[in-house]
Amino acid sequence: MARIDVPHGLGAFVAGALLGCCWLLGDGLLGPLASCVLVPLVAAQRGSLERWIAALGYYTAGSLAVVAAVMGYWGVDHAVLGVAAWLGSSLLLSAPWTLAGRWPGALAALALTALPPLGIIGWLSPLNAAGVFFPGLSGIGLGLLGLGFVAMYASAHRRRIAMLTVIGAIAIASNLLYGEPSPQSGWTGVHTHLAPSRGNMLEAIQNNQRAIDAGITQGENARVVVFAEAILDDWWPGTRQQLALAVPAAQIWILGAVTGSSDAVARATQGHADGEPLVRSAGLILGGNWLPWSNQALQPAWWQRLFVIEGKRVWAALCVEQLQPWTWLEAMIQRPDVILAMSNDWWTRGRRDDFRWGGSCDRTRKCEGLGATPAPVGRVGHQSITADAICGVFTSQEVNPRRARLEA
Repeated sequence: MARIDVPHGLGAFVAGALLGCCWLLGDGLLGPLASCVLVPLVAAQRGSLERWIAALGYYTAGSLAVVAAVMGYWGVDHAVLGVAAWLGSSLLLSAPWTLAGRWPGALAALALTALPPLGIIGWLSPLNAAGVFFPGLSGIGLGLLGLGFVAMYASAHRRRIAMLTVIGAIAIASNLLYGEPSPQSGWTGVHTHLAPSRGNMLEAIQNNQRAIDAGITQGENARVVVFAEAILDDWWPGTRQQLALAVPAAQIWILGAVTGSSDAVARATQGHADGEPLVRSAGLILGGNWLPWSNQALQPAWWQRLFVIEGKRVWAALCVEQLQPWTWLEAMIQRPDVILAMSNDWWTRGRRDDFRWGGSCDRTRKCEGLGATPAPVGRVGHQSITADAICGVFTSQEVNPRRARLEA
């Protein structure tokens, strides 16, 4: 049976926890930067048990917001469930790091914690740092980050220093040469503050009208108006007609809607609303809007394709997808021109600061100029547009435009 040096194990746990806490400080760059230190911290441990303890400290501290998220989503009487989800996810995400005694095991741990099935809850992945260190380099940046992790395991000190120096120089150069893309001209996002209808048909119709009013007011003079994720409870013929009659001439409205068993993105123009959604969300919130054991819950599509608006290749990051590295890999592969970060924070009830994770798991609409996507793997797209719908007050200025993104 494996034995552990208690002081050493405690030190490893505290060191991991300090790294994890960086995700809770509200800065879009600090969390991804700190996540890179997880790899050498784990590599420095003496055995698999110590590696697990270090990783457990990281995930336990970094994912503390899960407790508040569960209570916000399901109610304060589900606090025990929130604690269970927090500790359970931390235990699961830390387990693969027991493999990281050598660099192949470290790469395996990175993949296992970022890709489904475990990647469904794969927040706090060190892969998020690719967009911070190597903006604009897309897959090359991701490869350089992986090579940097491999270099940390090099037995020869000079070789390790040489590899990290070269990779560091490339990171500095890419940040110095990278220019933030300009906002997509004529595109704008709508901010709303709507309470969920919770199955009340009249309230849903009234929410639709409130969203329409906000779109007309905030989308004045825009060509493309982006609304929040799941701002519409359904995409039935009546809802489509209501939207089609409301869209101003020469405008395109992009709306988050629940369509059947999908969290989707739909399009409406004056006099017409597409019967089928443009795309369906690849990832959902496990235990939230996705309950695998229930056939009444929403279902993930697992792959989200691009769609074209005004000749631009568009990819939408819906809610928790902004925290899932594997969905950003899908975006990186498809090379979009524009990213829509569509979120809906109704469940935070105005307490958005409790759900930051270096950017927050928004749930609907914050599309005002150049926004940011909280959990990317290399900066994607030439523009990033966000849209939010929340039950509280918060402005697009809270979104850090330097947050990591995948870049085509």
